[in-house]
Amino acid sequence: MDSQEYLIIIEPTGTGFSAYSPDLQGCITVGETVEQTRENMEEAIELYIEELIESGENVPVPRKLKDQVNMIGALQRGTFIAFVPNHTEFHAKSA
Repeated sequence: MDSQEYLIIIEPTGTGFSAYSPDLQGCITVGETVEQTRENMEEAIELYIEELIESGENVPVPRKLKDQVNMIGALQRGTFIAFVPNHTEFHAKSA
């Protein structure tokens, strides 16, 4: 069993905040507050990974922090960066 922490980016929007994880393409969410958005993203990541497991796809391994920081580039003012733990049980598959 592996437990991973995925980097998430929380950005302000006109109506609240949106979030995504650079390691989980297409895994996004929104919320009215930063905390609500972070909580929504934690749930979205768990559901995203469960769906990958059920479909037999590989679960992406989070990149190292240095690689994450280099990849995200310039962020707009008011953006938050956090790590969200994933508690979904899965076994990493090798390609």
